[in-house]
Amino acid sequence: ACATGMPAFFAALKPYFTLSGIDDVLKFDDVRVNRAGAYGPSTGVFTARVPGLYHFSCMILANHGDVVNYQLNKNDQPYILGYSHKGTYAASSTISAVIELTVGDRVFVKHREHNSAEVVYGAAHTSFSGYFIHE
Repeated sequence: ACATGMPAFFAALKPYFTLSGIDDVLKFDDVRVNRAGAYGPSTGVFTARVPGLYHFSCMILANHGDVVNYQLNKNDQPYILGYSHKGTYAASSTISAVIELTVGDRVFVKHREHNSAEVVYGAAHTSFSGYFIHE
């Protein structure tokens, strides 16, 4: 396959986004790159159309005074956990992972807190990206 056709995406978050329940998926709406169209901004989900090894990265900035508990999911299972902590100012954290995917696998960032609303800082301080590495 030609390298230019391999999936790669980068999306930032424009508005502030309140994660209110355990199933809330972060929808990164400001898509800057979406090679092969595998990332869906309306769902926040990357769907693998090419099997192989991928790299994903996510940076979350918590609104000042808030914490954000989040996780990167592979399908319905947490793959790696993230936590942006409460500080005097807004605090950010980054998680990244290398994941083996088959066709149809879904990767997304979601809330991992059951009963508290947490505010993610938007205005392009928060982003999600992923790209195909190798078969």
